[in-house]
Amino acid sequence: MITKSSGFSLVELLVVVAIIGILSATGMVVYSGYISSAKKSTAKSLMAQIALAQSEQYANSGSYFKTDFTPNCQPLNPIDKEEQLVAIEIALFDGDQTIPRDGNYGYCIAGEDANNFVVIASEFSGTDLTGCTFAIGRRGAIEATDDC
Repeated sequence: MITKSSGFSLVELLVVVAIIGILSATGMVVYSGYISSAKKSTAKSLMAQIALAQSEQYANSGSYFKTDFTPNCQPLNPIDKEEQLVAIEIALFDGDQTIPRDGNYGYCIAGEDANNFVVIASEFSGTDLTGCTFAIGRRGAIEATDDC
């Protein structure tokens, strides 16, 4: 006698769960890539805003604003040390909070003389520096390290 079963077997359910697991793992990798790319684009856009604000600063005062009077500077982690970000916002953006604190990028502005500057953005993962660093100078070209 043949009986008709209604429902799914255990093997069928395991196959479906395995397929869903593979698809979700692939989706998470792609999604994290999109997030990383968006954060890099935001950092580059903000650097361009800072460079533009520097042009206005130079027109008003005859010198560029700097957080460090050396050829290079090291940005601080925006999560626990936001002094550099606040100084940039006060000097260039009239104190408005323009720089995101949760964007994983720290910013600083360096330059040895009054006629030049470089904006440096470094990526942080938690409290660790990842090595991905962008720089934009007075001329406006954004350069990145190899590990970005």
